[in-house]
Amino acid sequence: MKLIVTVFSAVALLGFAKFSEGSKLFKSIKDLPLIKPAPNFSETAVMPAGEGKIAGKVFVNKSSGTKARSTKGLYGKSASKVVKNSGSDRQAVVFIEKVGGQFPVPQSRPVMRQKNITIVPHVLPVLIGSTVDFPNEDEIYHNIFSLSSVKSFDLGRYAKGKSKSVTFNKFGEVKVFCDIHSSMSGYIIVLQNPYFATTGTDGSYTITGVPSGNYKVGAWHENGGTQWQTIAVESGQTVTADFSF
Repeated sequence: MKLIVTVFSAVALLGFAKFSEGSKLFKSIKDLPLIKPAPNFSETAVMPAGEGKIAGKVFVNKSSGTKARSTKGLYGKSASKVVKNSGSDRQAVVFIEKVGGQFPVPQSRPVMRQKNITIVPHVLPVLIGSTVDFPNEDEIYHNIFSLSSVKSFDLGRYAKGKSKSVTFNKFGEVKVFCDIHSSMSGYIIVLQNPYFATTGTDGSYTITGVPSGNYKVGAWHENGGTQWQTIAVESGQTVTADFSF
C-alpha cells in the first residue's frame, strides 16, 4: 500500500512540474508580439486608406532653356556648346521628401537610350538603388560618362545593339554626357522614395498614392535648381502645387 501511495505521489509531483513548465512557456508566448494573419484578397484589392494625390504644373520660361553645356568633349578634350530650348529642356521632376517606410527597387529597370545622337529621355528620375540601362540604338559609337559627385562612371565606347548599366546608390543629381558627341547630355535624378513624377509636354504632373501627412514638395529643373513648397496631403484629396522657373 505504501508503495502504491509513493508511486502515485511521484506521478503527481511530475505532473505538477510539467504543468508549471507549461505555464511558464505559455506566459512567455503571451509576451511575444501578436502576428497578424495575412490579409485576404478582398482586403488587398481595396486601395489603402489615407492616400491622396499631388498635381499641378511646372512653368518654364522659354528663355531659360538656352545655355552652354560643358563636357569632356571629343575624346576627352574640353568642349562647350550652346543648345537652344527644346521640349525636353523644359522637363522638370516633382518629388516629395521624408516619407517613412522601405521602398523596394522596381524589377523593371529604368532605361536611358542613345538615339539619333541624343540622350533619351533627357531627364530620368529613379529610385535610389536602381540600376539604369544605357543601350546604344545608333549606327555610330557613343561613350556615355558622368563626372558627378553623386555617381561618377565611364561606360567606354560601344556599338549599336550593345548596352551597359550603372547602379545609383546615392541620391542627388547626375549629369550624363557623351565623350564623343559634346551636344549629347542628360540628367538622372536619384530620389529617396517612389513618390515622384516627370512633367509632360504641357508641364503638368500627378503623383498618386501619397500617404496622408505634411510634406515638402520639390520641383527640379536643370536651369533653375530646386524650388520648394510645404503641403498637406489628405485622404482622398488632390493637393495642387504649381511651380515657375
